[in-house]
Order: sequence, then C-alpha cells, then structure tokens
Amino acid sequence: MLILKADGGVRLAGNEHFYQYFKELRDAYPPQSIVLRAFYPGNTQVLNSFDTPAIFLADCHLPLIQLPGQEGWTPRVLTFLRNEALDAKSIFLVGDLFDFWFEWRHSVPSAAFPVLAELSNLVRGGRRVVYLGGNHDGHVGKFLTDEVGIEISREAMDVEISGKRFHIIHGDGIAPADHGYRMLRRMVRWPPTEAIYRMVHPDLGIWLAHKLSGVSREQFSSKVVWAPDSYRDYARRKIEEGFDCVVMGHRHEAERIEYGKGVFLAVGDWIRSGSYGYVGESGIELKYFRLT
Repeated sequence: MLILKADGGVRLAGNEHFYQYFKELRDAYPPQSIVLRAFYPGNTQVLNSFDTPAIFLADCHLPLIQLPGQEGWTPRVLTFLRNEALDAKSIFLVGDLFDFWFEWRHSVPSAAFPVLAELSNLVRGGRRVVYLGGNHDGHVGKFLTDEVGIEISREAMDVEISGKRFHIIHGDGIAPADHGYRMLRRMVRWPPTEAIYRMVHPDLGIWLAHKLSGVSREQFSSKVVWAPDSYRDYARRKIEEGFDCVVMGHRHEAERIEYGKGVFLAVGDWIRSGSYGYVGESGIELKYFRLT
C-alpha cells in the first residue's frame, strides 16, 4: 500500500514526477486543506481519509414530535456530543440520527436544531462530521452541508482511517428478503418524489412522517427476526474484499466480531445501551456511553 501524506513524509517509490507534484501541492497549501489519499495495488479507488480518534454513532432516532418516554433522548445525545465527541477528530453519524429528516426550500424540522447547532460547533472546532443517511433520515441534503458544515452521503462510504480501509453503511436493504424495501427506497429517494413531498406544508409533512415512523416501529417490535447472519455475511464478504473494518447500524444490536484480520462493528443500540464505535490508539472498539 502506498500512502500520500500531506506532511514531509510523502513517499512514492518509482514515481519522482508524481512525488514532485505532491511536494509542490504541499508547499502551496496548508496541510489541513489536503485530503489524504490511499492507493491499493489492484484497486484504483481513491479513498477519502480521516484522522483518529474517530467515533461512530447510529440509530438515535431523535423524535421531531416527542412521545412520552422520549424526553431524555435528545439531551442524552447533546451530552455525548459535548463530552465524548470533543476528543474525536472524525465523527460519523451512521444513519437514523433523527427519526425523520427532510429539507424544504425554506424550512427544516425545528426540533433538530439543538443537535444541529452542537454538530456545527464541532465542525467549527476543527472536527470532521459525516452524516450518512439511514432509512428514516435518508433525505440528507444541502442544508446540512451549507448551513451546518457537515459532510453527507446517501449511500455506503468507503474511507481510510489512519491507514485502514473502512466500509461504512447504515444497513437497510442488505438482507435478501429486503428486495421490496430496496425498490421502495429507490422510489422515495427519487428526485421527482422528493419534489412532490416538498410541496406538502412542513407541519403536515413532519406529522405524516411521524405517523409512518410509528407504524414502522410497531412492525419492527412485532417482527423480532432480524436475520443477523445476513448482515454478518455482508460484513464478511467486504472484509474478504480487502476492507479492514465494516461499520453498520440499523439492526439495533451492538456487536464486535473479528473475521480473520478484519472487524465487523455493529453500533446501532444507542437507545437501549448507548453503544457507539471508537477508533483510536487501542484499535477498533465498541464502547458504551452512560449518563452519570
């Protein structure tokens, strides 16, 4: 593996012209403005690079219309962002941070403001925050990038973290039985569908999403069967492809499994146990946040 660094440690054996180009780039721009890239033999993909410590948070399902028993959900996430996240350089929100997210032309859900303000503070403090949309908040868009300052993705991400390859995915649509859902997902994220929903008044649009989310939650609680092997098999295949770690949410089950030299990190049990993923000096860990 050849790594191009933005500091004085650039090494590109056998390609002095390419080395000179990056040396000039490094001299012309401050190091923090240059994205670290990695090239792997046999793989032409260029990976966006992130620094450690890195945190992975998923499936908080913060409500836009609060129900009894959910009063502490948003304050708990705010406490986490104001404490644990301060030590991180990279923060990944691996889907379903909110129970619903949609951006109208001149309006966004007001209940999300406290968390978005805290994420913006983290960005202004020099941290990179990436929001990967899930099945509840898959309509992440320009407001989050332009006004909050975070990076967004509606699909799985392949990144490099401290020299290791990570495949990050929310997890919806992975199971073989999800073929109907995969069709529905493409339809609801289709730009014309979003344009039609944008014509609905935000108050009504949020209320409709709240009702649909409740139906989805009832189906989830009655279904129980999540076919965990489908998600583990997916992670194993990705590790066999050469990834060092697969990070996933969605299942609402937390686990860390080693497959050979790779790691499968399922981080989506925040509501019940405060689980989150952490990458630092001790490696790839599954941690739990407790309010004291």
